[in-house]
Amino acid sequence: MIETEYAYGGIVFNHEGKVLMRSPSGYWGGYVWTFAKGGADPDDRSPEETALREVLEETGHECIIVAPIPGEFQSDTCVTKYFLMKPATRIVPHDHETQEVRWVTPDYAFDMIRLTKTEKGRSRDWNALQSAIQTKLLYKQYFRPF
Repeated sequence: MIETEYAYGGIVFNHEGKVLMRSPSGYWGGYVWTFAKGGADPDDRSPEETALREVLEETGHECIIVAPIPGEFQSDTCVTKYFLMKPATRIVPHDHETQEVRWVTPDYAFDMIRLTKTEKGRSRDWNALQSAIQTKLLYKQYFRPF
């Protein structure tokens, strides 16, 4: 039996309805724009903890989980489970794995995802963003301005 490798990440929306996109350094894996995600570290106690840590490291934004995003999203290397998140107040510099982060409208995020070089990568991020948007509609009260 082959064990599936999982990654955990976050799709982050702010109170303006914009989504946080990251550009991996050197367009790693053919991704021009994508979402923060990664594998669990030995110190992570849960998928949620992994997702929050990855979003902080790769975007510099400390976030709060609002809800799990339904579905598992396959790429060329793993299966990713995402959490719907909103930003908290703390922002720090992102790590070396990211060359740029940007808040964009969901429509523009879909355009950015189209730039990914691998079909599975494009499909994963496209489907994950669609699921995140649907999930966000169910939890819209969590995204109101302060």
